[in-house]
Amino acid sequence: MSRRVTVNVPDEVAERLEREPNVSQYVTTAIRDRMRHEERLAATRRLLADAGYQLSSDGIERMRTRLAEHDARRAAGREQGA
Repeated sequence: MSRRVTVNVPDEVAERLEREPNVSQYVTTAIRDRMRHEERLAATRRLLADAGYQLSSDGIERMRTRLAEHDARRAAGREQGA
C-alpha cells in the first residue's frame, strides 16, 4: 500500500529530484536509509549506555568537532602530499 504525500523542498533539492526518473523510489530509498541509520544510532547508544557510558549532547558535539578537525587535518595532509 502507498500514500501520496506532498512536501516543499529547497530549490537545489527540487532540481536534483527533477533528474530522477522515479522520484518516489529515490525519496523512499533515501528515507529508508535514514531510518536504518537512526535505528543503528539508537542501538549503539543503548549498547554504550548498557556498558556504563554516559552520553551527553555536549559530549557528542565535542566529539563531532574533534572528528571534523581530524578530517580537515588529514585532508590538508593529503593535499600537501599530492
